[in-house]
Amino acid sequence: MNKVTLNLRHCYGIKSLTATLDFSKERVQAIYAPNGVMKSSFAQTFHDISQDVESKDRIFQDRTCVREVRDETGSDISSGSVFVVRPYDKDFAHTEKTSILLVDANLRKEYEQLQARIEKQKGFLLDALQKHCKSKKDIEAEVSSAFTSSDQEFETALTRIQTELTEMHDAVFADVPYDTVFDEKVLAFLRTEEAQAVIAIYEVVLLVWTKKRQSLDRAAGC
Repeated sequence: MNKVTLNLRHCYGIKSLTATLDFSKERVQAIYAPNGVMKSSFAQTFHDISQDVESKDRIFQDRTCVREVRDETGSDISSGSVFVVRPYDKDFAHTEKTSILLVDANLRKEYEQLQARIEKQKGFLLDALQKHCKSKKDIEAEVSSAFTSSDQEFETALTRIQTELTEMHDAVFADVPYDTVFDEKVLAFLRTEEAQAVIAIYEVVLLVWTKKRQSLDRAAGC
């Protein structure tokens, strides 16, 4: 296989990606991007190919997913020609295939134990969030897509909101079930022109009130 042509749209966190990877001179290609852009979605898409399953957009499932990955002859690459190694996967971590990635036996053991502990604590956190927000949705994907451009960057999302959560003194909507706010009917209503107009007015009023409050605070300080 000398070339791989990509045409991906709405594959998990990938909105659109077209590219041609040329392996005729070099057998390795490096694809890099900032955190939360598309790398995990890219890996998931190729994992789907290796498993012979369809890809999709987890959040906006009504969007049509396009996944065209072809060789230089224009043929779709086969599942047998794709192998995806994830940073950590609980179903894959403790096998010979991943263990050979770390030559030193002590380091390998330490690495596997550390990753297992991280995954266990992550599970505790997700269970607690699921119970607290009373949601039937995929909480990991919801948190990730709310604070990154992908639904598979949960750890990145937690890092981004760490400071905000640390400084938060009171969560006024903590007792409101998540699905009550982010219900599909509610979201559809918020997209209507009438709702958008009211929100725009509210934003203007809030801005005016904030500036007024700041002026009063400065006057009181003087």
